Amino acid sequence: MSRRKRKNLTQAEVEVETQPDVSPSAGETPSPAAETPPEAENETGLELRADDSEIERLRKEATEMRELAQRKQAEFENYRKRMERERLELLRYAGADVVKEVLPVLDNLERALRAAAGATEQQIRDGVAIIHRQLQEILTRMGLSEVESQGKLFDPHVHEAVSQIETEAHPEGTVLEVFQKGYLFKDRMLRPAMVSVARAPSSPGDETPEAESEPVRGAD
Repeated sequence: MSRRKRKNLTQAEVEVETQPDVSPSAGETPSPAAETPPEAENETGLELRADDSEIERLRKEATEMRELAQRKQAEFENYRKRMERERLELLRYAGADVVKEVLPVLDNLERALRAAAGATEQQIRDGVAIIHRQLQEILTRMGLSEVESQGKLFDPHVHEAVSQIETEAHPEGTVLEVFQKGYLFKDRMLRPAMVSVARAPSSPGDETPEAESEPVRGAD
């Protein structure tokens, strides 16, 4: 081989030897061109874990609210039952205070009965008057009041006329006689008074009859 050819070959070999080796080494796998960066993988994992944590928190809150609602429902039901028992008990023993107030009157009546055998008529009358006054005081203290009737004008709200009397001595509609007293309990009508009422004579020349059986409609 000539010296020129040997020199060219040597330069070619040098150029080949000096070029960088880009071929993969034995046992190495080439990386894909579109491989996901590690940072993106970390962010996706964090988002999934955050979503799971939020769902778990909401599920826990829903469970707590449901349990709280069940407890409140049970408490309300117990309260309702207790109030119903108290209401029934109040209705059952509503008259206990009244009976307790009247017991002294009952005691005095029993004493009067025991003493009646050896007492005079006047003593019995005085004893009955005392007991009557005692009972009146008890009932007045509890809210009972008598309807004013005698000599008053007839009021259908508090009077019930059971008869009429023709007379010129009193204005028409005047209550002349009370057959049964009426009572108010505080501000409520307990019982109207049964009364007779004056009525103008049918003619000036007629004699005034003592009473007529004709009833007059009054208050219920």
